[in-house]
Amino acid sequence: MSAQAKAASCPMARDHKPFEHPGTYQFFSRARRECPVFFNEEIGYWVVTRHEDILEILRDPATFSADIALQPVNPYPDELVRFLKDSGFGPEKVHPDCDPPKHARIRGIAARYLNIRTYLTLEEDMREMVRGYIADMKGKGVVDLVDSLTYEFPARVIFLLFGESGLDPRQLKAWGTNRLALVWGRLSEAERIAAGEELLAFWNFAGGIVEDRLENPGDDYPSYLLEQRNGDDSVLSLREIQSMLFALLFAGHETTTNAAGNIIIELMRNREQWDKLVADPSLIPQAVEEGLRFASSVVAWRRRTTRPVEIRGTQIPENAPMLICLASANHDEAVFEDPETFDAERKNARSHIAFGYGEHFCIGGPLARIELKIVLEELTAAFPEMRLVDEQELEWNESLSFRGPHQLLVELGN
Repeated sequence: MSAQAKAASCPMARDHKPFEHPGTYQFFSRARRECPVFFNEEIGYWVVTRHEDILEILRDPATFSADIALQPVNPYPDELVRFLKDSGFGPEKVHPDCDPPKHARIRGIAARYLNIRTYLTLEEDMREMVRGYIADMKGKGVVDLVDSLTYEFPARVIFLLFGESGLDPRQLKAWGTNRLALVWGRLSEAERIAAGEELLAFWNFAGGIVEDRLENPGDDYPSYLLEQRNGDDSVLSLREIQSMLFALLFAGHETTTNAAGNIIIELMRNREQWDKLVADPSLIPQAVEEGLRFASSVVAWRRRTTRPVEIRGTQIPENAPMLICLASANHDEAVFEDPETFDAERKNARSHIAFGYGEHFCIGGPLARIELKIVLEELTAAFPEMRLVDEQELEWNESLSFRGPHQLLVELGN
């Protein structure tokens, strides 16, 4: 029996539903015990579930390439490939999905702008945004927190980095949802072809920002990249800059929207934890870390082997696509005591890998932490009696990698 067939025969391989999120933590608890590495035939990926193994993968980019991280799980139909190529769509691999030495060049430049110093300069603007959303909610009995706050807010923060304030955050979110479904979802062939127009519009939007800043530079991230380039393609090409903006215009808000919804759900379900934050807001940064651990918004990411490897006695061939399950790692009993309990005061919560690890650690992680902290500070102050609406059926993204609620109904209690 081949290594692939043997790994696919594991009961975990048959039970794994990679696009469905209800029950995912219960499944991975079994997988870590019974079959921590297996092959899923539905998607054609080797699945890794333990914290220690995933850390080793993320520490070794020479063996585990990031170059498939943003590839569509289901290859685009030929008709869509032709349409995108003929229309000039062609993102370069940039910091999320390229390997050394290019990765060091791209990320090194980006990180001189996208860092905690820059993010902290936006903190008051972000807080005012959240307070504006909260002011609109006051006096209402029941609201959808996704629609009323967490959907738009992170997109508007990205517009701050881009030096834009008058753009439509819902258009950006719609483009992001479309891209998420195309790359990490399981759309039909007809749905993927139909989604190509919006994907192209998203790409062209990023290109339009580059063109505008060439003529009208400002104090913002796109202008900074063009200044660093200074006309030299060996530093950054215009296509690379457009690709960097295209990447941030998706990743910079989608995960934070999902993380905010996930954390609020768990705090509402664990009422005593919410009440602790109401009584002592200094616990909120730690609660954010526990929320990122307990209910990861990025449940899995992808790598590709560059040589044959062995993990937990399982032989994995060269050029094998791998699904590294961050959500499973964040519930690993070997690292986190009583991992299925949400504890806002957990001492080692920050040992989570919700933002990845190593040279591909999420460049926007510090920004997401600030946004989530502000959201919880303002919500606990404004609506200390907020509760989930009873018996609502939560719906989640149908996605290989991203987990977040489509709607979150709460009684504000004001």
